[in-house]
Amino acid sequence: MIQKRPGPAIAAAAALLLVAGCGGGSVGVGLPPDAGGTTPAGIRIEVLATSTRGLGNLVYKDGAAWVSMSNSTTGGSVVMKTPLPLQTSSRWTEVPLGACALPRSDSAETARTPSLRALGSTLWLFQSAHERQQGQAGEHGLCTLDASGSFAARDLPLENCIGGWCAPLAMNDLKLFNNRLYANAGAGQNLFVSGDAAASWRVALGQFDSMICTHQAFQIVGERLLVGGECPLDFAYIRAYELGADGMPASTDELPVSLPKLENRNVQFIQQVANSQRVFAGVEGGLLRSDDGGQSFRFVIQQPLEGNAGYPYIRYFLALSGKPDTMVVGGFDKARALPYLAWSADGGTSWTDISSLLPGYARAAGDTAFAEVSSVSEDPQGRVIVTVNLKNGSEGRVLLLTLVR
Repeated sequence: MIQKRPGPAIAAAAALLLVAGCGGGSVGVGLPPDAGGTTPAGIRIEVLATSTRGLGNLVYKDGAAWVSMSNSTTGGSVVMKTPLPLQTSSRWTEVPLGACALPRSDSAETARTPSLRALGSTLWLFQSAHERQQGQAGEHGLCTLDASGSFAARDLPLENCIGGWCAPLAMNDLKLFNNRLYANAGAGQNLFVSGDAAASWRVALGQFDSMICTHQAFQIVGERLLVGGECPLDFAYIRAYELGADGMPASTDELPVSLPKLENRNVQFIQQVANSQRVFAGVEGGLLRSDDGGQSFRFVIQQPLEGNAGYPYIRYFLALSGKPDTMVVGGFDKARALPYLAWSADGGTSWTDISSLLPGYARAAGDTAFAEVSSVSEDPQGRVIVTVNLKNGSEGRVLLLTLVR
């Protein structure tokens, strides 16, 4: 089938995301120089696409892969999609963002990247939005893909107005449990619940306002709500509550959770392995595992707070659907400003650091640019797809990671 040439607007956006045939390819991987051990046999990476912009996360819906891209000093934020399966010859096209597009940024340091979630039959987009004067049009923090193929704002019920200025409460995660949406809008210890597809929200924890602390992570395991973060600052926590039939905490009383000493290790994510009682929580400098649905946790990766060459912030977790004991985690190494990637073949008991696999890991002396993994996912073909930004939230790459024992 001959593909039609995209129109000028789509062609301009599509030029931001290039196929890897121009200098891309497949490479083997060894361990980082200070990791020791032997090179994992057969583990390889292929660059599927490159971007001058920073990449958010990849999701899969309606036979396509969708990826979010940051705004920049030359243009607004972008969402691109391509038919599956992902390959180096994939043709990416722009998805209209309508009023949900972020305008171009004033500088590279202020660039913002939307996040995507495919939940049920709906594709959601959320992002931090600047405040606006009450009664005037402005940016939007929560949107959905509508029937026309464009994104439409859904954030009015989250709008918070003070002194004539309004802004939607920003979230950094959105999940669906039992047909209810859960969001950590407003950051801090906040957790909101919606039973009507974001038409209204109830405050499950915290308050309907922005909090100074970072967003807390959350996960529901059966009737147990797990939350974790670092609020007040330098006091990390994982807490549990019993959920009632309405999806809200049945009580403000906490359920017991047995934890190692977390110190000030802010919790980055909490995620359950599907159809199991195994739960993982990423923390600054480590990774926790629970085998009893979040009643107790222990470290499976732990770096000391000081004096260590590496200090990973593990933000993304994947257990393969067909091989749930095969897992991949990603994020960044704060100590060296390098991307971080590790995998496990035994259900998360032991982990192998494969960060040297990633573009952005090897750098010239004196190069202090910050590089990070921005998502880890499994495509409908059962392959591991990783996105990484090579330089301070820009120069994104879409990677195919092949794990072979």
